[in-house]
Amino acid sequence: MHGRRIFCDVLVAAFFTLAASSYSWAQSPPALLITGATIIDGIADAPLRDRSLLIEGNVIRELLPKGAAAPAGAQVIDLSGKFIIPGLFDSHVHWEDYMGELYVNHGVTSIVRLENVPKALRLKSQDAADLPRFFHPGGRLLISETAPEAEIRQMVRSWLGNEPDFAWFAQYNESNARAYAIAADEAHKAGLLIFGHTDDAPGSLRDGMDIIEHVWGFGEAVMSPEQLRSFREGKVLTWATDLNDWSRLDAMIADAVRRGAYLNPTLQYEWGGLSKRALERELEDYRLLSNPDLGYVPRNVVDGILGRQRQIKNYSSRYENTPWIGRLSAQDRKEFEAGARNVFEFTRRYVAAGGKVHAGTDTIAGGVPGLSIHHEMEMLVEAGLTPMQALKAATSWSAELLQGKNGARGPAKVGSIRAGNFADLVVVSADPASDIANTKAIERVMKNGRWVELGYHPEYFTATRPARPIVASSLPPTVSSIEPSQVREGSGPIHVALEGSGFTTTSLVRLDGISVKTTFRNPRRLEFDLPMASIGRASPDPFSPPGPRQNVGIIGYRSIAIHVFNPPPDGGVSNTVYQLILPK
Repeated sequence: MHGRRIFCDVLVAAFFTLAASSYSWAQSPPALLITGATIIDGIADAPLRDRSLLIEGNVIRELLPKGAAAPAGAQVIDLSGKFIIPGLFDSHVHWEDYMGELYVNHGVTSIVRLENVPKALRLKSQDAADLPRFFHPGGRLLISETAPEAEIRQMVRSWLGNEPDFAWFAQYNESNARAYAIAADEAHKAGLLIFGHTDDAPGSLRDGMDIIEHVWGFGEAVMSPEQLRSFREGKVLTWATDLNDWSRLDAMIADAVRRGAYLNPTLQYEWGGLSKRALERELEDYRLLSNPDLGYVPRNVVDGILGRQRQIKNYSSRYENTPWIGRLSAQDRKEFEAGARNVFEFTRRYVAAGGKVHAGTDTIAGGVPGLSIHHEMEMLVEAGLTPMQALKAATSWSAELLQGKNGARGPAKVGSIRAGNFADLVVVSADPASDIANTKAIERVMKNGRWVELGYHPEYFTATRPARPIVASSLPPTVSSIEPSQVREGSGPIHVALEGSGFTTTSLVRLDGISVKTTFRNPRRLEFDLPMASIGRASPDPFSPPGPRQNVGIIGYRSIAIHVFNPPPDGGVSNTVYQLILPK
């Protein structure tokens, strides 16, 4: 037994030794001096036009004055006319293994991966050319609302064994506020910032939250009890409708800024479909995903992404989760547009008051991995931030997540171009400070001191299980009843209603497999007209044998098979119900 254990230990050690060697570069890169380029360091408010950048190994050694002599043996690259920005940081990602090349090719060299990432994989990501650096919360800590204080604190201490870079707790609400505050205090003692959802932004900030994920916690906080009840009962299209009490919201913003809280608004995910550049971004998504070398991206994911630029996040029982904007009534569209303006204004005011935002995409729901962070920056500018502020949101401001509570964990080594940081850089051909869309004009990406070979490889990923559907996707619907359930042969057109669950604005009723015009009433009701041709005759009746004519089905009647089809993304086919055709 002892010998077997020794053998296993040796095998494991050998595996990690081999893994570590495969993750590393072949040799340490030489010193490199980059001259001529305009440097946007992610910290200063203006570009640096008179500096050279010295890199040694995988570290930025120094920003030198223009014209400074190169150290002995250093390679010199002249990038005159180009612009250098820090490697980008997506602060809100739900990772899947097909995403790596997409992130790095779009200059995203660091991400927040919202799960408990194994240590070996985190180490690999720091050096791998085809992965962004992974930073994680060690899993989402679910806090027992009724547990005693000592138990909650011990739960946090045990979770710290996962080596989290920050804390991510269950969604804050009035039920778990006591337990949340205790857990937050323990996480802060460990030097960590706390990131998460909240149904009450001011309350969660008082109880220890540091990074507000999405904006709805502020929207709920200004609702009256009646408005909040209506919202929670699904009677309101969006929480953002009521995000317009600016005297109260300005006070909430001021309190959040005073506490040093960050906002992670995920504008592209929730509001991108109403952007003035939505169709342009859809074309960018399509052109990228039609690359045959990206054939490994799961088909259902591609379908979902291509729909996102024409959908909107809905919270009412009138529509599915993300209805197509073109299927909304004119009045409902106006309400969503008003909500979008409120959210944009809130985001603008947050930064104008001195607050910092994190550019997070909520990928995969937020769009194409990598490209979506550029779209998020564009949305931030559309909301009223300057291009430099939007770029900071996707670099240094997001990286501050790693510095911990009151800087307890020390300066982040990613997210900005400064001495001592990792050499993660993006070279673009046009000035992002004049147009934030220029961050997409990528010519080179450096990660960990090495230039990355840009491009995609069809063998990069092979799916071994179905891809997780994105939030915008629909599921197969279910039909619970049909009214009327039987009609007489030769009747005129019959108006039929289906009751069930999971119906969408794009659902189609099919009669014996053939689609008919379908009217969506809400996610639980569809209506259609039964064509005269389908009910002209009650025969052939499969249940009746040859013999004398009778006016009743002795055993049964001819029927029409009816089901509902939800088209992609995802979607599917419902169960089948049957319309009986009775003889005259």
